[in-house]
Parts: sequence; C-alpha cells; structure tokens
Amino acid sequence: MCRWRAWWKGLPALAVLVALAVTFARAPVEQDLTERAETLLSVIGESWAHARFEGRNALLEGEALSEEARIKVRYELARLSGVRIVEDRTTLLPERRPFTFAAIRDGSKLHLEGYVPSSYARRRIAEAAAAMAPGIVVTGEKELVRARGVPAGDFIGVVTFGIQQLAKMPAGRITISDDAFSIEGRAPDFASYDALEVTVRSELPGDFDLARFAVLPPIVSPFIWSAAREKDGDVTLSGYIPLGDARRALLDMVRGAVPGAAISDRLRLADGAPPTEGWLKAVAFALGQLGRLPNGTVSLSGTTIAIEGTAPDFAAYDALAGARRNVPEGYTLTRFAVEPPRVDPFVWGVQRSANGLRLTGYAPSEEAKRLVLDAVRGDFPGVPVSDEMRIAMGGPAAEAWVAATSFGVSQLSRLRQGAVRGTGTTLSIAGEALDAAAFMTVRMALEESPPRGFTLRSDVRPPVVSPYVFSLRKDGDGLTLSGFFPSPSEHERLVEAARTQFFGARLNDVSAIAQGAPQGFTAAVMTAMRQLSRLESGEARFDDNQLKVTGTVLYPEAVTSVRANLAAGLPSGFTLDVALDVAPPPAPVDATACQSLINHLLDKGTITFSATDATIETSSFGLLDRIAAAAASCPDALIEISIRQPDTEAAVAAARAQALVQYLAAAGIAPDRLITGEQPSLAVQTPTGTNGPAAGVQLIVR
Repeated sequence: MCRWRAWWKGLPALAVLVALAVTFARAPVEQDLTERAETLLSVIGESWAHARFEGRNALLEGEALSEEARIKVRYELARLSGVRIVEDRTTLLPERRPFTFAAIRDGSKLHLEGYVPSSYARRRIAEAAAAMAPGIVVTGEKELVRARGVPAGDFIGVVTFGIQQLAKMPAGRITISDDAFSIEGRAPDFASYDALEVTVRSELPGDFDLARFAVLPPIVSPFIWSAAREKDGDVTLSGYIPLGDARRALLDMVRGAVPGAAISDRLRLADGAPPTEGWLKAVAFALGQLGRLPNGTVSLSGTTIAIEGTAPDFAAYDALAGARRNVPEGYTLTRFAVEPPRVDPFVWGVQRSANGLRLTGYAPSEEAKRLVLDAVRGDFPGVPVSDEMRIAMGGPAAEAWVAATSFGVSQLSRLRQGAVRGTGTTLSIAGEALDAAAFMTVRMALEESPPRGFTLRSDVRPPVVSPYVFSLRKDGDGLTLSGFFPSPSEHERLVEAARTQFFGARLNDVSAIAQGAPQGFTAAVMTAMRQLSRLESGEARFDDNQLKVTGTVLYPEAVTSVRANLAAGLPSGFTLDVALDVAPPPAPVDATACQSLINHLLDKGTITFSATDATIETSSFGLLDRIAAAAASCPDALIEISIRQPDTEAAVAAARAQALVQYLAAAGIAPDRLITGEQPSLAVQTPTGTNGPAAGVQLIVR
C-alpha cells in the first residue's frame, strides 16, 4: 500500500543528487568549450581575444584592434558547437594618429619608444633589438604601447630594417610616423655612409616612404673646395661638398660661369661645411671670378676665399676688382682699397614694393654697403633685391650710416610697402604697416631707439583692412574685445568705458589697430557697449557699418528698450540687426538674500544721472537691468529707493528717485512695490561720475 503522506521526505536527497550531477557534468563542458574556443580564435587569427565559460555561456574578453575584429570574433564564437550565448566584454585599443615608433641608439644602449599593434609585434621588435649588436642593452620595450592605427604594410619588417641600419652607426635614431620612415645619425666613415645611403634609399620595405635621410657623413676640417680652369678650358672640381642639393646647384653654377667647359667632378660629400646657403653664395662668387680667368684657380678653405690667376685684360681686372665689393656674408677676401668719388648731396634709399626691394643712391664704403645688403637679406629672405648703390665719399661715417640704414631696413621689413630715404644725416621712414603688431613695433622703435646722430622723420601708417570688423562679446568669462580700432586714443577710450560699464569684469582685449573704420565708428561702438552691458550674455559685432547684436536680456521688456536705444544712438549710415532672447526668470529668494544681491550690484557699479536734471545716463542701464532682475527674485518685497545729493535740490533728488521708479516699473517690477524714502538708513554710495556731480543711490528691500 502506497504511503503517499511521506513521499516528500525523499526530496532533500534528490536535490543533492541533482546538484552533484550538474556540478560534475558542468566542469568538463566548460573546459571543452574553452579549449575549442581558444583553438578557434587562433585559427581565425584573432588570438587577442579570450573566452571563458559559465556553463555554455561564453564571456568574451580582450582588446581589439578594430570593431570589425570584435564583430568577427563574436560571430565565429557564436557558431561554435555547444555555445548558447556570447557576452561581449571586449574593448577597443585606443587609436593613435600619427602612429609613431622610434629607436634611439647611443653606443651600447638602444632605447625603444612609441606604439606597437600587438604583443606579438612587441616581442618580435624586442628580439630584433637584442640581436642588433653584441652586448647591446635594450630599454623601453616593456613601455611600448599597444594601439590601433598601425599603417598598412609590414610594420615589424620596417622596424627591424631600421634597427639593422642603426647597427652601422655608433649613434643614431630611426623614426616611423604612420607610413613615413626617417633615419638620422652620423656615419663613422665614408664607406659606412655610402652603404647606408644606398641601402635606405633602395631597400626600404614597401608601403613605407623615406621621409628624411639625415645621416651625416664624417666631419672634415678644414672644409676645402677648389675649382681649377685648365689650359684647354676644362674645369676640375676637387675637395668636399656639403650635404643636400649643393652638388646640383654647384654644377649649374660652373656651367653658367664657364659655358661649354668639360667638368671633372672629384668632390666628396662631407660634413663640417659652413652653412650651405652661404657656402653656395661664396662658391658662386668665386666661380664668377673664375669665368674671367682663362687660367686660374679659386678655392675655399672654411670661410676664406682665394682667387689666383692672370687677368686677360684691363676690363677683366676692373671687373675682378669690382667684384670684391660683393663678397658673400661671412666670407673674407684679400683687402682692396679703392677711394670712391665725392658726391653732394649724399643720398640713398631702400624702397619696398610688390616686386621686391630696390637699393639706390650711395654708400660710404664697400664694407658698409655689404653690411646693409646682409641686413636686407636677413630681414627679407627670398625677396628679390635690386642693388643700384654706388660707393661714394661725402656722406656720414660708415659705422653711423650702416646703423641708421639697418635700423630703417628693420622697420621697412614690417611695412607692406614703403621706403627708407636718407639725405646727409636725415633719415626718413614712410609706408603702411603689414599689420597692427608691426605698426606698434615700428612706432615703439621710432620713439625709443632712433639711430644716433640722425634726424628722424616718420610717416608710418597702420594697415588698411576691409571689411572693418570689431566685436564685443560678453560671457561668463568677462568681456572680450576683438577686431580693429582706428587709433590708440580711441582704443584707450573704449577700454576705459568697458571697465566702467561692465563693473570691473575681466577684460580680454585681443583687438588691434588698423585703418579703414567707417565714419562714426567709436560713437557706434560706445552705443553698442552700453546696450551690451544690459545683456546677461551676448555679442555686438561690427562688419564695416553693419552692427549685429545677439544675446539674452534679463527681462522681456528689455528687448524693445535695447533695440530702441541702439537705433537711436547709432550714427547715421549704420545698419542694425538685433536678435535677442529672454533669460528665464530668477529663482525666488527671501528679502534678505534679495537685499544682498542688490547691495552687491551697487558695490560694483554706480547709477549716474544727467548733471542738471533727473535723466538717467545710458551707461547706468546695465546696472539697473541687473537690479531689476534681482528685484524680480523677491516678488513679495517692497523696494525703497533713496537718493542723497548733497549739492542738489531736494526736488531734483526726488525727481531722480521717481526716474528710478519709472525705469524699474518699465523693467517689469510692479509699481506698487516701489516706494521712495527721504533719508537712507544704510551706507550710501557716493561715487563721482564723469557725467555729473557726486550721487548716492540706495535701494532697501522691505
């Protein structure tokens, strides 16, 4: 007979058996799925990912190089037999642009830094670095950062290639930035230099471009170069040539100096030369003289030029003697003293135009002229220079002439077009400045450091800009002035008005001086500034004679008032575009907090009136709008207005108090909240305004 009333007593034992079955059956399933998942991820080339299982649910983890890789792994793992759900907890490696890598060798030390695409790449690169040279100490391999953004191509291969090139130098550096490869250092000898240049330029792995080959050849001293013109007219070049494209330029110079001559080039690339630009100028000078010598030799040793040979005629001799006046900067030649003719008046000039510079008139000596030419080339690199100066006597002392003319050339470099002219000991500088900063620099130089011994005359004007823009932007950081102003005095006036009307707010002045302002510009800006001070935030922007005002007013009634005041205050010829929003109403506060807000405003600004009546000055509208906004935050309180005018009749003081009542009422404050008091009960402001006598205004919240 069944004992159905006691069957439940076997349930605990049954539950234990079920739990044991699940536990011992789950572990083999998870292990099997884990092993098969790792094999799958390796086969599909995504070994960065790892899967662990809770039952048949996969938890996917790892850092992917791309979103496509994450999608691929999720898809393949979901297809794996036995997997129920795939939970993706993978993340993307950060992308780096540019993707950079560098290896720096210093003797037996090699330092690695930058990004690698994977742990595998890091390991391979570290192995290549360790194998670079016996006893090499490698640092930085553990700090290489895995990241996305690796350029296309064999990244590991190009790094290994670069490390192999570093092995040929005692010190150097390779840099990879995206697909650009650079190498720098110094070869220990000419053979190593030749091998490095050939290898890097011809065997760099594909998909990578050689951005910079800055391996220096050995240093030689002295740096010798010579050109000899043989009896048959051929030219033999011997010695060394500096890095870069100097050889091509040099050969072109030889062909130009000695047309049709066969050239025997025995030059060797080497380091230790003077600056290439100056060296090529010296070579050009020397070759120019060689062209006048059928049998001659010109040579450079460091910065010394030597010319040897026999001139074929007097014309050639005169030309050779005259060429000594144009020895390149930084180089010396045998002294040649020729006394020039005397002139009266002694005049000279440097004119700058769109076509370049023109030097005219006279210079007191060859050396003085050379120094001025050097100054011109230094201040006007790459600008065409027409040198028409002649050497003459009768002028200022050479040292003073050079100082004055160089001073003028320095100022001329800051002018768009202009001229420096001298007559005796009078120096004149005239023209239009490149920009506002240049104008201020020239103005300061003319005032603080005029050339000694010269009378200075100046007609330097600010730049002309069009369109003529100016902006006042008010925000939480203060007031920003940008654009242009016509003169320093008007700028000072605007800045002073801004400090007054914006209650000492932080002023960020990035404006600059320029010509081209429309008529009435300053008056228009003052009008815009007064109304901008009434906005919570906003901008007043001038574009020639067009004014656009945008921003947020503190209360709805201010929209019409601001627009009307702008229209009435702008000078004739200005157009107006106004787009204003209204700020949300302030949060309610109690009377004490309201009084604190109003006191704070009166501490920062001053309410001023016309000197003779109760008219409120427009410069006070910004302060009154903020007082109105503060009063709106305590709608149940009364506002008592008190005026103290020690030197003003009581009737005028009362009228001024009523004027404030009317202004606040027009700003949305209920008239029955506004009362006037005869005597103030708190400390009264008594600032001295520029538009009237001392005045004190007190507002008491009751």
